[in-house]
Amino acid sequence: MPDLLLYDHAASICSQMARLALVEKECHFRRHAIDIMETSEQFDAWYVALNPRAVVPTLRIDDEIVTDTIHIVNRVQALPGPDLSGDATTQDWLRDIMALHYGVLLYRRRLDPDGTTPQIFARGRLPERLRVDRPGLDDLIDTRLAGNRRFQALLKDPVGIEQHVAGTHALIDRMASALDKGPYLSGQTYSLADCFATAALARFVIHGLAEAWKDSALTDYYARMKSRASFVTAGVIDTGHERDL
Repeated sequence: MPDLLLYDHAASICSQMARLALVEKECHFRRHAIDIMETSEQFDAWYVALNPRAVVPTLRIDDEIVTDTIHIVNRVQALPGPDLSGDATTQDWLRDIMALHYGVLLYRRRLDPDGTTPQIFARGRLPERLRVDRPGLDDLIDTRLAGNRRFQALLKDPVGIEQHVAGTHALIDRMASALDKGPYLSGQTYSLADCFATAALARFVIHGLAEAWKDSALTDYYARMKSRASFVTAGVIDTGHERDL
C-alpha cells in the first residue's frame, strides 16, 4: 500500500468526503490538518505549491499529488480495497452533490437585514492583507476577491438564495427517489456516491434542512450511514453550530 497523506480541515465538507472514501476503502492514511480559519494556512507558500487553488483537501500518494475532491475520491477508488465504484450514476451523483452552493446554505440564515454578513466582509478583507503578508499570490488573491464579490452579491438576492435552496431540496428528493429502488444511492453496494451523500446530509442537518426528508427513504438511509464505523472514524460532523463551519 502506498504512503497516503491527506491535507485537510476537520469541518470541511470536502475533507469529510475524502476521509469517508479513504476509510471505506480501508486505506491506512495520515492526516495533516490545515488551519483554514484562524491562520489561513492554505495560503502558505508550501501549501499553494501543492494545491494552487489553496483549498482543502489535498492527497499525497507517495510522490503523487491529487487535488479536487472528485479527483481525490476517484483516485482512492483505484487503490487496493473494497470496490466503491457503484453503478453508472455514481459520477453524476458526485458532480451534482458537489455542485450545491454550501456557502449559501450556511449564510442564508446569518444575514443582516440588508443582505450582508460580517463574516463574508471579513473573508473579503483577508486576501488584501495576504498581498502584504504573503507576496507572490496576486493571481490567486484576485480570483478569491472576485469570488467573494460574487458571493456578496448573491447573498443580497433573495430570489437567488431561494433558487439555491430549491435546488438543494430537489437533490434531496432525487436521493430519496433513488433510495426507493435500493439500499444505496448508486447501486446495491456502498459507493463513492454514499461518501458524498453522507457528508452532504450531515451538513444539511446542521443547516436545519433535515425536515426535508423526514417522511422519505432518506430517514432510514441516513441512520444507516451514521451507524457505519466510517462515520465516526472519518470525523463526519452533523452537530454543533454553523459558526464553527
